[in-house]
Amino acid sequence: MNYQEIRKSAEYTATKFRQGYLIVRIQTRSELSISLNSGRIENFSTSSESGIGIQAFTNKGAPGFASANNLTPEIADQLAQKAYELALDNERSGCELNTSIFQAPRAREDIPNAAKYDFHEISPVRLQELTMNIHQRLLEIKIKRGNIAWQTSYRQIEDYWCIARQDGTLVSFVTPRSVIVHQGTIKQENISQSFSVNRSGVDAEILLDEEQDMVLHQKTQSKADFIQKVSVAPQIISGSYPVLIDYGLAKGLAHEAFGHAVESDLVEESILSENGKLRKGLVISEKDISIIDESIKGDWAYQPYSANGILRKPVEIVKNGVLQSGLGDIFSSDKAGIEMTGAGRAEYYGSVPLPRMTNIRLETAENIPLPVTLNLQEEILNLRQALKERDLLDERVHYLLLGYRGGQVNPKTGDFVFQCDGAVNLADPDLPIFQPGIFSGKILSVLKSVQLSLGSEKLDAIGTCGKAGQLVPSSGGASGYISIAKNENIRLGGNSNE
Repeated sequence: MNYQEIRKSAEYTATKFRQGYLIVRIQTRSELSISLNSGRIENFSTSSESGIGIQAFTNKGAPGFASANNLTPEIADQLAQKAYELALDNERSGCELNTSIFQAPRAREDIPNAAKYDFHEISPVRLQELTMNIHQRLLEIKIKRGNIAWQTSYRQIEDYWCIARQDGTLVSFVTPRSVIVHQGTIKQENISQSFSVNRSGVDAEILLDEEQDMVLHQKTQSKADFIQKVSVAPQIISGSYPVLIDYGLAKGLAHEAFGHAVESDLVEESILSENGKLRKGLVISEKDISIIDESIKGDWAYQPYSANGILRKPVEIVKNGVLQSGLGDIFSSDKAGIEMTGAGRAEYYGSVPLPRMTNIRLETAENIPLPVTLNLQEEILNLRQALKERDLLDERVHYLLLGYRGGQVNPKTGDFVFQCDGAVNLADPDLPIFQPGIFSGKILSVLKSVQLSLGSEKLDAIGTCGKAGQLVPSSGGASGYISIAKNENIRLGGNSNE
């Protein structure tokens, strides 16, 4: 089926069923993957799949769900009947009832593909050639001590979604995304440490751009120099310090510590709730700090409509330091005391939607501009100078934390733990480098200690977010580097002070 045929099929299936209420989701997916290792193509693969998921509701609001990887009208009819029968079974068993979907706003829209190049426009042979050319340049990067091994991967995905509801809603959109990743593994003095740098976009244009401007190559070369020093550097002495975090860490903080804590199906278990409701009006910071989640066209995590066919709204989770809103889906927002914002996302056609983030960012009202550079060492020097000129640089220890290697948050207590690639003491003119320490603390203490940001906004910190067994693309960042004052509830872990 082409996209127009899919729209007609989804609408026909949703509107002709008369026994209950249906949401029909159809997804088609194409993917291409190329992996190179030390100058050789290690893997090349292409795949495509499609399927339909149907969520049915009884008049009392009991749900049922069925899916199949077949798009024929006959299968769609069978799935609709099966999903409705399951809904009846659930109603008889005394399941929780929810009729909110019956009041969902009606929508009709067909959003065009944001990609410049069609998924199949550039041949696989040409894509391999481009990726190999970019990878070959990496092999020329050397380090002063030890050895470095290089891998490059390119991934291109095109997801088409069509969602139809029994009330006449019919929305469809394409979420194209692509990424090229360089991964280096440095080995010296019996120590091995890996790192990665990526460049993302919506199609193969990122390969064409990289071949011309070598932006990713320059960032990778700077990162290799930094990681080489990190691998033989001393550890941070455990304690509380003023810190500067890069936009990748800021995205991780906003995503894990605040985004998940305000998803409407999890609010009841969050430190940001009281009696099961979001604590709107809670002062998070005296500064003009904001955390915003928003679907951005052309972004890695772009999704303009929820998987329930509801327009996704930008959400100011924290505005000017005050907790204001959350990520609400049609089924759980009312219970959580949150506006319904169309936050429901599904990994694939066979998944039941859950409230999720898209692109989440941390913003500050006060920002110090920085010169634009692709050289990490120059960036570090610029950061030190900017803090010094504002009298914000600590005289003894002021750590810059670079890179985000994951972390976790306990939503009930608000405790967070994150890992970075490495650290630099900006207070020392020699800019000594340290091994990555654990960045930990209390989420309600962090924003209270945020002072300002430095540098331009960067929102391309991409990743994958897992929840209830589903994985969806996530992204975000911050308005530059985020300056955080010393706070006893925010610590860096490393060696003890003995």
